[in-house]
Amino acid sequence: MNEVERMQAELIRQMTPYRRLEIARELYSTAQNIKSAGLRRQHPAWSDTQIQSRLRRIFQTGYAGD
Repeated sequence: MNEVERMQAELIRQMTPYRRLEIARELYSTAQNIKSAGLRRQHPAWSDTQIQSRLRRIFQTGYAGD
C-alpha cells in the first residue's frame, strides 16, 4: 500500500458509518448513470422502460448479455 492509499484508508476509517454509506450510494448512483448512458448509446431505439429493465438485470446479476 502506498502513502496515498494509506492516507485514503485513514480518512475512510475516520468517517462515520452513515457517511461511508452515503458515499457508497453516490458511487452506486454514478455507476448506474454511466451504464445507462452507455446502454442508450448502444441501443438508441430502446425505451426508458427497456433501459431500466436492463440496468436492473445488470446490477442485480452482474450479467448484461442478451
